[in-house]
Amino acid sequence: MFKLSIFKNEDNSEKLREKFHGADSLPLKVSIKAGWRMIKLYWGSRDSLFAWFLLMCIVALTGGAIYLAKVINTWYKEFWDTIQNYDLEGFKYQLMVFAILATIHVVVSVYNSYLRSKLAIHWRKWFTNKVIHDYIDADTYYKMQLEDRKTENPDQRISEDLNGFVGSSISLILGTASDLAMLGTFGVVLWDLSHAVTMTLWNGYELHLPDGYMLYLACAYAFIGTLLTFWIGKPLVKLNFRQQRYEADFRFSLIRVRENAESIALYKGTDSEEKILNVSFLDVVKNYIKLIKREKKLGFFTLGYAQTAVIFPILISAPMYFAKVITMGSIMQINSAFGRVQDSLSTVISSFSSWASYKAVTDRLALFFDSMDSSLGIICLESKKGESSDFEVSKLNVNSPAGTNLWKNIDFKLAKGDSLLIRGPSGCGKSTLIKTFASIWPYADGDVVIPKNDSTLFLSQRPYLPLGTLREAISYPGQISTDGSIEHYLNELNLSHLIENLDVKDNWSSILSLGEQQRIAIIRALLIKPQMLFLDEASSAMDENIEQKSYKLLKENLPDTIMISVGHRSTLLGVHRYALISEDNATWKFTEASAV
Repeated sequence: MFKLSIFKNEDNSEKLREKFHGADSLPLKVSIKAGWRMIKLYWGSRDSLFAWFLLMCIVALTGGAIYLAKVINTWYKEFWDTIQNYDLEGFKYQLMVFAILATIHVVVSVYNSYLRSKLAIHWRKWFTNKVIHDYIDADTYYKMQLEDRKTENPDQRISEDLNGFVGSSISLILGTASDLAMLGTFGVVLWDLSHAVTMTLWNGYELHLPDGYMLYLACAYAFIGTLLTFWIGKPLVKLNFRQQRYEADFRFSLIRVRENAESIALYKGTDSEEKILNVSFLDVVKNYIKLIKREKKLGFFTLGYAQTAVIFPILISAPMYFAKVITMGSIMQINSAFGRVQDSLSTVISSFSSWASYKAVTDRLALFFDSMDSSLGIICLESKKGESSDFEVSKLNVNSPAGTNLWKNIDFKLAKGDSLLIRGPSGCGKSTLIKTFASIWPYADGDVVIPKNDSTLFLSQRPYLPLGTLREAISYPGQISTDGSIEHYLNELNLSHLIENLDVKDNWSSILSLGEQQRIAIIRALLIKPQMLFLDEASSAMDENIEQKSYKLLKENLPDTIMISVGHRSTLLGVHRYALISEDNATWKFTEASAV
């Protein structure tokens, strides 16, 4: 597990979690701390050796690009001086020099961009694999749903935000480093070009400009612009954060409609769903309008700032030109150098929206990783592996998340080949008891001992059918069966019409009815042959004849398997040996099924 919790070292960590989970953004200090941990996670690992090599190549290319920019800056002076001096031969020569410099610039820039992209995909691949492993490992994805602070749209965090974080880290951090190097290089150039000059203004007033005055003016120009940009653009951080959240919520609402299309149609819920979708989309629109209004204000300033920057260096170099200290070529060289210095100092101005989005992505990932780390504190009751093939429960208490007692002091034992039906009114905790047996319920205590050969399979009311061929879906999660067993069982359970489509890839969970999916799950159990089989309302969508046939197949083909079922139909009593019945006040009765 990453253990990237941003609150783990704080004494009041729970209070901080309550404060920040669900907030629009994290404090800047917390965001920087979280971002640094995420960056260090990859770059401090053994898998980053190739990335370090790529990074060194990128740094070398960036250094070459900066040196090339300095050479081109000198070329500007020589080129414009040939024009001022009507030097045709010199003009032709400078064009050839430019062709060579431009070619080198193109090659360096393309390879710099290519290596950055290669570094990004290498980093993203490692990071995504790590996150997926930790998200799936130890049932983290499930435990996160049990917390009060449920993480919104974890799929978006893994698929989009990880990519955004990696890409922005490379472009913004390397870009900033490149700008600082460019600033140092052209700051020296601009200083050397800024000679002290005295200019006579109106009424005999003289303006004395010191050495390096253009560098001072460039720094002041960029600094003032940065402060104003920060002030105008600060709300973009929260607005970007909210926009991502509202977009994800809207997408999730659409997915729910697709997944529950049949139920919505049967309920005649079209109008209600349309209202829900419109309300969700309205949040997207309202926040987007706020976002573009703020971007409009920022755009007025940044574009105005950029236009002023075109003429500003010429204005401040004009005193030296009219004092005949410099030539036209020097003005163009100063203009180029000033632009480089101003661009480097104005990184925040030109990329404030990118930094705002980067912070929003970092905040979302920080809270996501914190939820993953926090879920480690959820300890589920672990089943113990016994020395025999028996399944035994003793002194087991099962509670709801609110602390309500659902089952008190359960004690029973099942031998090889036994079957048990759990019955009771809706909401009494039958499925919760199954989750406890599966070691995925944290609100329980006592002892659950499973057979020594830990071969267990759980069938839920709505089976999981992975994407792929029908044969792969039936065989999941075991090896794909090709020995004819699947075809045999499909015939037995009146699903012979599916045989011709066994090797067709499709989304079978949306094609098959729930009853057909449940029969597929029964076949899955017959193929896997577990030592223990749990069926949680696993035949609720079957008619009684198919249900009886399914249990008959299970008993005939899995004679040594211990079966525990949850169901309401009284006909299920006839295919089970024992019954565990929930009664009032969390009490229970364990009896022969034939006696019920």
